[in-house]
Amino acid sequence: MKLNTESAWPIFLVDDEELLLDSLSMTLLAAGFENVETFTDGQAVLDRLPDVQCALLLLDLFMPGRVPGEAILERFRSEVPHVPVVVVTGVDETGTAVRCMKAGAFDYLIKPVEQALLLATVHRALAHARLLRQNIHLRDKLLSERLDQPEAFSEIITVNRQMRAIFRYMEVIAPTAEPVLITGETGTGKDLTATALHRLSGRGGPFVAVNVAGLDDNMFADTLFGHVKGAFTDARQDRRGMVEQAADGTLFLDEVGDLSLVSQIKLLKLIQDHEYLPLGAERPRRSRARIVAATNRDLEAAESKGLFRKDLFYRINTYHVHLPPLRERGRDILLLAEHYLRQACETLKIPYERIGPPLADRLLSHPFPGNVRELRSLIFNTMAQGGLQALEKSMAALITTPVRYSDAPASETAPEMALGTDILFPDPLPTMDQTVQELVQEALRRSGGNQAAAARMLGISRQAMHQRVSQRR
Repeated sequence: MKLNTESAWPIFLVDDEELLLDSLSMTLLAAGFENVETFTDGQAVLDRLPDVQCALLLLDLFMPGRVPGEAILERFRSEVPHVPVVVVTGVDETGTAVRCMKAGAFDYLIKPVEQALLLATVHRALAHARLLRQNIHLRDKLLSERLDQPEAFSEIITVNRQMRAIFRYMEVIAPTAEPVLITGETGTGKDLTATALHRLSGRGGPFVAVNVAGLDDNMFADTLFGHVKGAFTDARQDRRGMVEQAADGTLFLDEVGDLSLVSQIKLLKLIQDHEYLPLGAERPRRSRARIVAATNRDLEAAESKGLFRKDLFYRINTYHVHLPPLRERGRDILLLAEHYLRQACETLKIPYERIGPPLADRLLSHPFPGNVRELRSLIFNTMAQGGLQALEKSMAALITTPVRYSDAPASETAPEMALGTDILFPDPLPTMDQTVQELVQEALRRSGGNQAAAARMLGISRQAMHQRVSQRR
């Protein structure tokens, strides 16, 4: 089995006992580490140090020759501190072990080393080094404004700095095999983000997407894991599940927050054990797909209510990408509007007209609870009805209509006050200033915090609204 890690980098084994080197090398090769180099002399491994990227060093501490083991450890820690060094020695001395650990050794093993302990230590050391490299890369990426693969994000139109920071984070996490959770409101582009992650990953397999909302437990298992012939009455032939179809690629599970608890257990086993059992099969099969999940629900809140398993949440949330709503992306609203306007004009074969200042102001004032998907639908629909004039009329109507922002059912949100309804005041009556501040707060709630939209609702200027908000703070 070839490991999907940095196993292309060699593992260095340094020991003056050739029989032990052969034994260690065979153990690592059998476990899937295909690139192992052995050295019987300390100077030889130091000579290789400047030219070869090494994944791990297994080092005998006491060897005859010019360079003792502790000197090799010191050189590795000073020149390549990201390479973990595991000391393997026959000397069982507490003082020596403490000295090596203080010098930066990852671990200290006493010969003879059991295979299970050796492999467990190797895996831990490589995982630690991988995490260290990712943290360094992430720090560098977040401090930089540059994207290494901007073409991977070509379908996501944005000039927003927060989105650019998300892209840089995605470039760091994409090459790993760990699960990723993408969250955000409906219509923020979670599917496009998952596709970009797959492009960045460099994985050779396909991108396979499945919306798991509405799938009952049996349908979920059959969709993901497939079945063998004869598994049930209508199973006349084998059927490959989505997990198998996504081998060496990415399996994108959309609306994962809607899964039942039974289906969540099945997904947990897939992620945790990297194994799945097709319906009717006798033996589990190995999963080679990277899992990316998405939801518009608050999974932590669902977990606190017993609707989502805590262990599954932590498994799929190894890396987390949260997409901001469109109303927080400022200039992206007009950028996307122009993009979809051109598309709509080309599709409908009508003349293209640029968006003027009045319409631009209305677009910026609308909070777009449906986000990018709502903006696209609005433009295509209104352009088909009457061009820019229809779009302007539609936006004017939207500005004067209260909008819900939550994905929760209407019963879970505060009821909107109908026009003409008598206003009920508490006893004693509030002061004028208190009443105005409450009115400002309500307008901001209805506009999702958008001050321009709140000002329009109240019939005041943006400057007056900003002054009221500043006073409230």
